[in-house]
Amino acid sequence: MVMKILTLDEYSQIEFINLLNKVFEDYTVPIKWNVVSFQLDARENSISLSDSFIFLKDNKPFGFIVISIRKERARIDAMGVIREERGTGAASYILEHSINYLKWRGIKKIQLEVVKDDLRAFKFYEKHGFREKRLLHSMNLENPKSFSVKYKHISVESRTVYTQALEIYFSGRKLNWQREPISLLLSDGRYNFEKIITDESEGYLVWGKSDNENVYIIDIGTKDDWNKITKASVQYLTNTTKCKNILISAVPEDDELFKSLKNLGFKPFLIQSEMEKELT
Repeated sequence: MVMKILTLDEYSQIEFINLLNKVFEDYTVPIKWNVVSFQLDARENSISLSDSFIFLKDNKPFGFIVISIRKERARIDAMGVIREERGTGAASYILEHSINYLKWRGIKKIQLEVVKDDLRAFKFYEKHGFREKRLLHSMNLENPKSFSVKYKHISVESRTVYTQALEIYFSGRKLNWQREPISLLLSDGRYNFEKIITDESEGYLVWGKSDNENVYIIDIGTKDDWNKITKASVQYLTNTTKCKNILISAVPEDDELFKSLKNLGFKPFLIQSEMEKELT
């Protein structure tokens, strides 16, 4: 048996995506990528192909790990093994290899998200030194109603939102990886960017549309009244799209956005644990 480890930039992207989609078919939160969506996610989330790996036995892939890098921080974007290799220690081998590599590379902290109810996965990462930092809530608002809020909106470029998001971040906002200002900047061309203005507040809304009935919020931000800006954002989406559902993914429990969404009636449908491991 010959073992081989390749970086993702050394491997066929199409073959990798086919492998990933097959591996995640029966996972708690399935991932479904195509070449275009993978490239967009790679850009937005700072996925590094040269720091991500695919693992092969006798030239047949059995597992992979996809890693994002931002300075001295890393995030495990996806990791999986084929069904035949589960329970064999393959996942531990992949994770430990990657941790040792990232430590050698000078990374100080690794983070990831795991479904809170997936106790097997949660305990797996705990065993390898990861600790829960906070919970992330994916939420949904069905049949959004109209609010009595006056607002104006202006379509803007991603850099405008990036600048405002930086100001909010430096004022103390507790962001997760997907909502960091750099993520919003790197998603240019993928989503819609709006400046939202009420009588007393100013903020931004980043959003997209799945189909005629479903829209999704990437982020909302303000240094002013979170409830008013969130309410105005929901009102804007309802008026503009006539949607029946508004979704938002992985909102940290200690983010002001989470509180304002709850106040408007958003309900969690998935809870994840954000976990971290310090490398010393």
